[in-house]
Amino acid sequence: QKTAYEMLRSLVGSEMCIRDRAKGLAVERRKAAAALQRALLGELRQLALDGARFEVRFEEHVGTRALGPTGWDTVEFWLSTNPGEELRPLARVASGGELSRIMLALKVLSAGGDEGATLIFDEVDAGVGGAVAEAVGRKLRQLGRRRQVLCVTHLPIIAAFADQHIVVAKRVVDGRTRSTARALGPSERAAELARMLGGMRITPEARQHAEELLQSAVRSDRGQTGAA
Repeated sequence: QKTAYEMLRSLVGSEMCIRDRAKGLAVERRKAAAALQRALLGELRQLALDGARFEVRFEEHVGTRALGPTGWDTVEFWLSTNPGEELRPLARVASGGELSRIMLALKVLSAGGDEGATLIFDEVDAGVGGAVAEAVGRKLRQLGRRRQVLCVTHLPIIAAFADQHIVVAKRVVDGRTRSTARALGPSERAAELARMLGGMRITPEARQHAEELLQSAVRSDRGQTGAA
């Protein structure tokens, strides 16, 4: 059996070891934060956030709280999306559309080392449209060249960048709601995009617009590969 002195000495030694590990963790975190800042800004520029600034800020609690698996740091993301604006906590200032793009960028970076990963995006188009939606769709298509990407979207401009479309529908059978999923053939893709554009009645104009969206997505691939 250990004496009280031996037990106290063991506890002091353990605390010193834990503090050393926490210090090492804090150092490594700051190295990773610097790399994340550079990489995330690069991704955000591709998602129409050219003027964004992003920082990872740390608050240390050395000696003021019990150490645990996360060490003694409090980490917070700070963001400015427009030139001339001050950096502020991301949780307070980011709009829905900005959060969607930041989450997309973070997912892209976090999956970078796992070539077998399947990425699933639900409502990544929240709060975006127009040119921003096109940038999001293009980024998702680029990801799909390296891994499987599943995306739930209500925006035809994003759906047009997909290689395959699956329509999810709900219907009531014997008083119960059932969901079905069906893969669309090549000719059905334009019709579904036209429905997303114009509602239940598919007009010739909506059909033409849908076909133009699909052709534009193909042209974007050719532009990236340098093909004519």
